[in-house]
Amino acid sequence: MRLDQKREEELERRKGKTGKTIIQFIWLLISFVVAYFVVKFIIDAGYLTYNMIYGVGIPRSIPTIVITIVLMFVVVVFMQFFLFIGFMVANPEGRRRTGDPTLKSRTKDPYDYGRD
Repeated sequence: MRLDQKREEELERRKGKTGKTIIQFIWLLISFVVAYFVVKFIIDAGYLTYNMIYGVGIPRSIPTIVITIVLMFVVVVFMQFFLFIGFMVANPEGRRRTGDPTLKSRTKDPYDYGRD
């Protein structure tokens, strides 16, 4: 009986995760496309050149496409960081402090056998 309840809780908790995962994957793809254009703009505008990057000590045997991909990854990490900060500021879920006592728990009590 208890194992069935735990299994049902786990299935209930997993509902909707597939849609969220697909949306997150699409968001990351969009982020990488935007990062590509941002990196290309920075390099084409002359704010950053490959000679500057090679001058830091990176060997010249590393192709420029690898450097571009690494820069894209850095831009995506910054974008995700600022998205996270925006979530914390704008969303009530993000502003909720942990540890505040409430009358209603967000998680189901495993020892509650249907008593109300």
